Amino acid sequence: MFVVNFKLDFKKMLIISVFIALIVATLIEFGNFPTTSVNSKIDGYDFILTDENYTSVLDDIHNNIDANVGKTVKLSGFVFRMPDFKENFIVCGRNTISNNEDKIAGFLCNYQDASKLIDNEWIEVTGVITKGDYNGEMPIIKIGTVEKITAPANTFVNNVKENVQSTTEKNENS
Repeated sequence: MFVVNFKLDFKKMLIISVFIALIVATLIEFGNFPTTSVNSKIDGYDFILTDENYTSVLDDIHNNIDANVGKTVKLSGFVFRMPDFKENFIVCGRNTISNNEDKIAGFLCNYQDASKLIDNEWIEVTGVITKGDYNGEMPIIKIGTVEKITAPANTFVNNVKENVQSTTEKNENS
């Protein structure tokens, strides 16, 4: 038979418990622990496209359609239509330079009141990414809100792939 005999000092136990509680409370209050996940939303949106990230986010969403379906997006651009677009479809796009040519980069958008939007009019849209088809599978933004805005001073966005390629070519030629 095994018997343990020890004396409990309640005063010391109380002091140690209070000390441990203070340490834990301090760590929680002042510690730099991340409180949100890596994939947290920015201002309530999964993606906010800016001048700096426009083409890289656009490319990421196009290359990972299934992973991004249902996510929210906020972007600005001008209204652009192709002759074969269905009635409720527009592109919310921006100008970019690719292979020394001015091109339009943007999202195909489905909007119930698309007919009320004027070509080349600048808008800010919010919506949800869906999966659709236009000359192949692609992400389509189901627009929730549209706000007419003033065109930015610089209507062009950086073409990240073009910049990476140019840097790589310069390094190879050095």
